[in-house]
Amino acid sequence: MKNAKDYIKLYEQKAEESFNDWGYYYPPRNWEEFYDWENQTYEKHLVNREDGPTRTKLYVSLLDTTTDFGCYLALQKADYGLLNNVLYQTSKHKLLNLGMTASGASHCHALMEALSAFACNDFEVIDHFFPQNLPHADGRFYTEVSVNLLKVLYYQEKGLKVEALRKAERFLSKKITLWERCVVSYFMALTNHNSEYASNCLTQLCLAYQKMEHSVGSLDNKLAKCFAAEIHGLYRFTRIVDENLFLKIIRPEHPCFWEGFEVWQQENGFPTGKLFYRRPAEMDYMNKLLEAPLPTVALQDARYAGKIRSYKDVEKFARDLTANTHKIR
Repeated sequence: MKNAKDYIKLYEQKAEESFNDWGYYYPPRNWEEFYDWENQTYEKHLVNREDGPTRTKLYVSLLDTTTDFGCYLALQKADYGLLNNVLYQTSKHKLLNLGMTASGASHCHALMEALSAFACNDFEVIDHFFPQNLPHADGRFYTEVSVNLLKVLYYQEKGLKVEALRKAERFLSKKITLWERCVVSYFMALTNHNSEYASNCLTQLCLAYQKMEHSVGSLDNKLAKCFAAEIHGLYRFTRIVDENLFLKIIRPEHPCFWEGFEVWQQENGFPTGKLFYRRPAEMDYMNKLLEAPLPTVALQDARYAGKIRSYKDVEKFARDLTANTHKIR
């Protein structure tokens, strides 16, 4: 697989550039360098932290080295099972961090991270990050109109379908990016049971993925574009809401969409991922955070630009996650 080889090459190039510029390899090239990096982070920022939401936020925000390193390991071994587990752990980690990070958008902006979770068949995140009890969003952003349609499909909200489609149509009339247009259009295609249109959207999304800015650095961008986990997640979401439609969708033929990964999923019954790495005893709190029951996002109202808008309650999420770790023995 060409993109797997490209990923490994770009990853190692990035580590070498880091060493040449700063005197250390990052991202880590092996477990020894990985352990050294995390131990330094732990000793400098996390040792002897008192239990509480502040400790929770620091652990989740600082011990985040696994994302690229995990993919690097999986691709070196050509192990799709390991990749599935890496996606599970890293997407869950990112969602926990997002749940405790304030932003100027609603809870719907967690969509991209949720799509990565869908790529390893972790759909539990929907109930916690897009719970049914929260009202549908206004539709200002592509994430909002997409999540409205996601909820219509996942929770079978037939009474809200027409309004969700109306908001989506209105959004598509704006000047937007190809990625935004195709994500919204894909959810509309699923809502309308249109497999041909859904298939076309997936192909267009692969093209849009290559045009997106995924990170600040040039190498980071190239690295991210090798594997579109989010597009795998969009495709796999269809299976849990409409399996007949899922069977009719034609998968895109593009280097960033890994056909071998989808074949592996089918052959292994679409397994939900699990943790691929457990941290040592001194950092066990991070293990508990990842194993704890997921908190459910709640909203709170705040005034912005003279208007009252709803934003996710990040402090409540941090408190709830902290409390949930105490349920882990």
